[in-house]
Amino acid sequence: MRERSLVRWFAYGLVGLGLTLFVTFGAMAGAAEEVRIGILSPMTGPAAKFGQIEKNTLTMAIEDVNNAGGIKSLGGAKVRLVFGDTRGEADIGVTETERLITKEKVHALIGAFQSGVGFPASAVAERYQIPWLTYGTFDKITQRGFRYVFRAHANDSIKARTLIEGLAALGKRGTPVKSAVVFSENTEWGKSVGDKQKTFLEGLGVKVHFVEHYPYAAADLTSMVVKAKGLKPDLVVANSYLGDALLITRHMNEQELRPMAYAAGGGGHLQPDFLKGAGKLSEGILVATMWDAAVGKAVPWIKKENDRHVARFGMPMTEDSAGYYQAFQIIVDALERIKTLSPKDLRDAIAATNITDINHKAMLLPYKQLKFDETGQNPNATAMVAQIQDGKFRLVYPEHVAEPDAKLIWPYPMSKP
Repeated sequence: MRERSLVRWFAYGLVGLGLTLFVTFGAMAGAAEEVRIGILSPMTGPAAKFGQIEKNTLTMAIEDVNNAGGIKSLGGAKVRLVFGDTRGEADIGVTETERLITKEKVHALIGAFQSGVGFPASAVAERYQIPWLTYGTFDKITQRGFRYVFRAHANDSIKARTLIEGLAALGKRGTPVKSAVVFSENTEWGKSVGDKQKTFLEGLGVKVHFVEHYPYAAADLTSMVVKAKGLKPDLVVANSYLGDALLITRHMNEQELRPMAYAAGGGGHLQPDFLKGAGKLSEGILVATMWDAAVGKAVPWIKKENDRHVARFGMPMTEDSAGYYQAFQIIVDALERIKTLSPKDLRDAIAATNITDINHKAMLLPYKQLKFDETGQNPNATAMVAQIQDGKFRLVYPEHVAEPDAKLIWPYPMSKP
């Protein structure tokens, strides 16, 4: 009897275990897997302001996706952002990328704001074969024959050409520029864009006295500004992040460097904190940009998104945060076209992106078409020129995007002693 009871107990135990395993694995099979997207940004350090607004904009975007039911093709999988703080340093960016891939098991990556960080960090993603949507304009990011690295927005060549062509077109309304100096930080972005600006300026017959690649996050740049003052250039172009942008602008005023035009390749000059920090000295500065809130005047949903951002975070989206938003939406669009989270499937879906609907959320940076060529670059990406007027950015070039009520300020007001 005792043996029979033991057999019965053992049999019941097996049945119970079987039911438990059936329910457990059945639940697992029916459950939607979480999608993890790694975000590489400078959350601390000299460029932390950029990282914070990128995080703000992405927070709004991911909440929209998850509140709408997640990724439907994956059974309603929720998306989670996993942040890696690069501190604006290349070696840390590489380490953080590897951590996000190996420890956090992310399915895709967006980063890293600074091209000098994104260039080596994206190589790590390529090695592990994890899709990387870059935010960084350094041309070579997509010129290495990589298959897992993509860029939807303009590169340095596009931005530099747009800025210089814009200066030439705008100068025809006033006095054309005949000479220039370029202040450009010594990061990959600064070196790349500064040299390209020189090439385009010289192609238009402008004499470029020098391109100086100064130390990033410098404590003092007086000597560089004084050197430029002695040459009396018509144009000063600066390619700087926020701290350096403010420093150069203040030094120009202190040393009475008064060019006819003051322009910037983007970066810190496009940040809301630059407007606050530079005050009246920012008036009339011309800046190359890939995005501005004014594009919402022609595309209502973009205005609505930006207004929502202002209401929630107290400031508009910026060029870089809009770029991160776009990259996120491209990944979401690709996820909705696959049935598994295989990195190769996701990579192939991103490569097959072909969006022409201006109301698609990946078109926050609006183009005629969003697709990728064999290098991973969007060949349809464009740039614009904005001018700071009355403490706001106003689009002034090219003509088809220029705001009709934005009256060009030329020359740079601080050129008047």
